[in-house]
Amino acid sequence: GFRKVVHIEQGGLVKPEKDDTEFQHPYFIRGQEHLLENIKRKVTSVSSIKNEDIKVRQDNVTKLLTDIQVMKGKQESMDSKLIAMK
Repeated sequence: GFRKVVHIEQGGLVKPEKDDTEFQHPYFIRGQEHLLENIKRKVTSVSSIKNEDIKVRQDNVTKLLTDIQVMKGKQESMDSKLIAMK
């Protein structure tokens, strides 16, 4: 939940000359140690991925591989035509 602080003079586009990067969190407050227990690391679990998402991704990979094979065939055909023209 920590977020990078971008100062106005940096504009967010220019990298600072020295490494003085600053981060903030709403529960990270000086003198408020009791709030520290509210700071938790984000955890992504594999079980949160749905089976249908995996199926869609597999379908996308299969389509990409098919498209690549078609493009390879076209490239080889163009290469042979180019050689014949020379």
